[in-house]
Amino acid sequence: LGPTLRQPCQSLLGLAAPSAVRYSFKFATPPSPNLEKLRQILTVKLVPVHFFLRNNLTFGNYVWDQHFIGIMCSPKFEGKTHKEMRQMVEDLCAEAGMPGRVHMICQPPSRWHMMKARTRR
Repeated sequence: LGPTLRQPCQSLLGLAAPSAVRYSFKFATPPSPNLEKLRQILTVKLVPVHFFLRNNLTFGNYVWDQHFIGIMCSPKFEGKTHKEMRQMVEDLCAEAGMPGRVHMICQPPSRWHMMKARTRR
């Protein structure tokens, strides 16, 4: 038997058949204090209806917990331009000590239909 196979199972015909094989390992995510701090500040200050923020993995693993991407739908964005919405988010990110490291797609609840396709199902 190979190193990835477990003990063979005996079928009704007496032939050996391999059992389930695990091909990948699941590891716990490393600590992300900056991500948690950003999530807390953004949810408390902007009170979003929908909010999702995660590490931006396009920069690679060597800058873990430094760059972030996400989407946010907040009632505090009503009547504001995109520039004003992004400035609100950027000011809160600067408060958390992470200025210029968050790419957030922002919309008010009246424009939820524009970002509905980007959300998780």
